[in-house]
This record gives sequence, C-alpha cells and structure tokens, in this order.
Amino acid sequence: MRAFVVDRYGKDASLTEKDVTPEKAGKHELRVQIEGSSINPLDTKMFFGHVAAASTTGILQGDVTGKVIEIGEGVTSFSIGDRIVAFGGGLGTRAGALAEEMLVPEQMAVLRPEGVSAEVAGCLPVIGLTAMEILKERIAITPGIRVYVAGGTGGVGHLTVQLARHYGCDVTASASSDEKAAWLEAKGIRVHRYKEESAEALLNRLDLDGFDVIIDTVGGDHLQESFILAKERGRIISIATRTTQDLTMMHSKALSLEAVFVALPLLKGKVEEMKQQQRHLSELVHLVEEGVIEIRIEEQIPYERDALNDLYQRFDQTSHFGKVSVYPTHKK
Repeated sequence: MRAFVVDRYGKDASLTEKDVTPEKAGKHELRVQIEGSSINPLDTKMFFGHVAAASTTGILQGDVTGKVIEIGEGVTSFSIGDRIVAFGGGLGTRAGALAEEMLVPEQMAVLRPEGVSAEVAGCLPVIGLTAMEILKERIAITPGIRVYVAGGTGGVGHLTVQLARHYGCDVTASASSDEKAAWLEAKGIRVHRYKEESAEALLNRLDLDGFDVIIDTVGGDHLQESFILAKERGRIISIATRTTQDLTMMHSKALSLEAVFVALPLLKGKVEEMKQQQRHLSELVHLVEEGVIEIRIEEQIPYERDALNDLYQRFDQTSHFGKVSVYPTHKK
C-alpha cells in the first residue's frame, strides 16, 4: 500500500512516499481503508522530534475515518463494510493514517453516522477527545461554571467552547481577529480580544474576581495570563505545557495546574481508559450529526508528498481557525 513515511524525526524530518506491506488485523483490531484524517499539533511535535512518542513505523496521524476491510479475532462490535471514526494510531508502535490502510483498536472506534461526512469525521477524534477529557473528566462541569478558553477558535478551542456552552457553562474565549470574534459571538460565546484588552481589563469589564476554570489550548506566555484570569483557588487545564514560566502568581492565588495528554491511553494500552474515550467519541459524533457542534475546516490537503511536507513545515507557524483536513486523493 502507499504510505507517507518519516525516515528520521527531528529538525530535518520529511515525508517520503513508499510502498509498505499492510499488516493483518490482530486481536481486537480493525483494518480500515482510510477515507479521511487531519493534522494535529501532536503530529508536528513528533515530526520535529519534540515529543518522544512518535510512531516507530514513521507513519503519523491518529485521526482516522474509513471503511472496515478486515476484523481481527475477538472483534464483536463491528463488521466488514462498516464506516468508523477513531483515534487509532500514529504514535508508539502503531502506524497512523498517512497511508491507504491502518490498524485501529476496536476499543477506540465508533460507527460513523450517515449524516457526518468523511472530511468532518476525520477531523474530530483528537480535538473531541481532548475537549471531553477536559470538560467531563477533569472539570466535571456543572451548569453556570465560568470558563475561559485561551485560543477559542483553534482546533481544540473551537470545539471546546461549543461543548462547554452546550453543557451549560458561562463561556468566554480569546480571539485575534474580527472573523474569529464574529464566529464565537454567533455561537453564544463572550469574546476577549486579547491583543487589544488586557486580562485585568477584561475582569474589570465583566466585574469578575476571576474565572472558575481556564482552559489553555495555546501555551507559552498565555499561561501567565491564565494566572491573572483565574480566581483564587481556581483551576488551569492546559494542553500545551512545554514552556518555562514564573509560578509566583499561581502560588499566591493557590491555583491548580493540570496537563492533558489525550494520547496516553492509546500510547500505553490502557484499555479501560480507551473504552472511556470510545464513549466520549460516540457522544461527539452524534452531537455533530445533530448539528449541535460544528467542526470548522479551514483547509483541505490531499495525500500528496509535496503538499503534506509543506503542511508539516508551516503548520506551527500560524494560528488556525478550526481544523486542517487531510484526504486520500482517490476521495476527490
């Protein structure tokens, strides 16, 4: 099968098109013909050697949707011909979706509803599971809780604000442009134009002593702003903690800081946690099918070597408004 493989991770990494022998489905595995995927910051971090979790096969991208073409021993929930959505690999010993076929653990897959396109489904798993872990497992959200989302229109951010709003939270999110602010406002989200208004000014405008929870999807110096925005004994949950920061204010306000790494269950083979993620993903695909949640796709990239290499080189150089879809060329 055709695959796009990283021969060596690091600053000089690149994707090479190769012919790779597909693996047979093992116990509790599905072999899937890929119909859609997407890139995530985790992929580029592994690509450039910043995260020591990259797939030993050199085939990246865990987001996948496609058709089941083989089922392994013990599989009971799926049949050949089913179309599934999954966070299935692209790290550790598992190959990812930059290929024609991919093996996916049964415990990480759900059926793709007819009303959800391959382009949308392929963008959902990583951002959706990240948002659900934050909201349902870390925060254990209750209606009325005050939530601030840094990076409210990025991949994880644009889904998190919608879910938090759906679950009854009072949601404020940062935006860097008129277009992004207008999208947030249309979703019922309060906007913080952080380039024009300081964190202190926002709290004064809203007459708040701080937010109950800060969800940081950006990292870097935004973490310092999170310390200002959080109320005393508030919580900060970040998906981007590869940074060096002064924790003085965090200590003085008795804040808690938690990191989320959504790939841990798959990477470590934690079956019960994988099943929990499967339940989250099942809820998510139906919320998308019902139109409750919108997955915004800002760009679509074909499975072509030059286009993929260009995407990986530039992806971290700009902020994103939603997701970048990656699709097999036979789909167009």
